[in-house]
Amino acid sequence: MLYSMVFCLLCHMMNLGERIHNKIQKKHCIAGNNTMFYRQSHINNMSHQRENIIIGKNSHIRGEILVYPYRGKICIGDDCYIGEGTRIWSEMRISIGNRVLIAHNVDIHDSNDHPMDKEERHTHFMSILREGFLEKFDLRGREIRIGDDVWIGFGVCIMKGVTIGDGAVIAAHAVVTKDVPANVVVGGNPAKIINHSE
Repeated sequence: MLYSMVFCLLCHMMNLGERIHNKIQKKHCIAGNNTMFYRQSHINNMSHQRENIIIGKNSHIRGEILVYPYRGKICIGDDCYIGEGTRIWSEMRISIGNRVLIAHNVDIHDSNDHPMDKEERHTHFMSILREGFLEKFDLRGREIRIGDDVWIGFGVCIMKGVTIGDGAVIAAHAVVTKDVPANVVVGGNPAKIINHSE
């Protein structure tokens, strides 16, 4: 009897923690009905403009979503899943369609994240350590577009400027540097077509 009461109390406390975390994360973005932010999730909206991160309804977020302070926009559709340890960072724009499954430890970055010039890179890095991402540097960003019904396997890296067509499957640990047509399976480094999806 005592065991079941303690168990129920612990479950209630865990649910309360999830609900509080969910409310806090929703303050940093615009999220549709029934979208859930789990404890592993982190919405890092350095622009402090909620409309720069838009997530549709019925989505489940366990990863990190980040936009830079001076620009960047992330739009995620309905019924999506973002796995634990996944990082989606935008300096330009990242658009993700509906019913997209993104596994754990995926990296999606629409810029270089640091300048290519060695002097600028050092200045940029020191600026981040001192003040965070306050200064604007040329990070050579290019938009990423991911279509509907895409499945992205664990450990995938999607680089700037890539478009992934509807229904594509990206195999685990692939490095996507070029556009992926609709309804294909790609894998490898760099990713190449290895099959057609159904």
